[in-house]
Amino acid sequence: MELRHLRYFIVAAEEEHFGRAADRLCVTRSAVSQSIADLEMQFGTQLFQRFAHQVRLTPAGRALLPQLKAVMKQLDDALAMAKRIGQGKIGSLNIGYGSLTLMHSIFRATIKEFHELYPDVNLSLFDMSTTEQLRALGEGRIDAAFIHFGPGGALFRSDRRGTTEVQEEVELEWIRIQDGGLGVAVPSDHPIAQRESVTIAELAQEQFIVVPRSTTNPEHGPVRFLFKAAAFEPKIIQEVDGTATQLNLISVGMGVGLIVTGPHFVYPSGVSVVPVADVDYTTSFIFGWNKRRKDPAVERMTDIIRALSD
Repeated sequence: MELRHLRYFIVAAEEEHFGRAADRLCVTRSAVSQSIADLEMQFGTQLFQRFAHQVRLTPAGRALLPQLKAVMKQLDDALAMAKRIGQGKIGSLNIGYGSLTLMHSIFRATIKEFHELYPDVNLSLFDMSTTEQLRALGEGRIDAAFIHFGPGGALFRSDRRGTTEVQEEVELEWIRIQDGGLGVAVPSDHPIAQRESVTIAELAQEQFIVVPRSTTNPEHGPVRFLFKAAAFEPKIIQEVDGTATQLNLISVGMGVGLIVTGPHFVYPSGVSVVPVADVDYTTSFIFGWNKRRKDPAVERMTDIIRALSD
């Protein structure tokens, strides 16, 4: 028994005529007649009464029809659901991000547009450090992540399928959103706030608020070497959990902090970000996913990011 036999039976029952059923199904009348005969042989009972210009269901056929319609509807619904999942239009999507990502306009626009275009996808966001994002991608706890890398923070290699990254035993595929640089966040009324740029050496007397897990932490490798080259140790007065808290404390005059700069970052009011000049410090902001676990919904989000980044 094949699905077409069951579909032919339903249409023939609705039309009460093999010829009209054949027209609806775009097959020959003999194909419909033979399919019904095959069903009757397999069931061991007659499903239709044949007349000269009409067919009618037998009691067995009338009992079968509603049950068969319900089964076929469930099958059609299941196939439609599988198709939508395969297209990334339904299901669930877990996305990692860092607190710095919240200040990036492309991230905010991506999440908003994804919600509008794919309302049937259950989107969950998880605030994580870069290290935790990579671990979560490897373990399958998240499907993709918006990740910031500082200089030397990732090992990139290219192959025929595109650029991938291997770090923490996770092989990623990714798209680059933008490159960034290093800046210093200061209160808006700070003397540095009106400057076009500042050097590391000019920050010697400042008090720093830092995020220990951030690549812009003065204790982080590349940044530590910048201070070492400027021949002073930064004065760290407070450590906080995330960039949002860091910038809030800076806005009320608690100190200053190093931060990633870029054209699409929107910093909170009360804070000015001034580029740090004469330093070799390039950051990468990417959207990445585990090469072995790509979800169709990730592809839909990737399409949005590409369009917004152009």
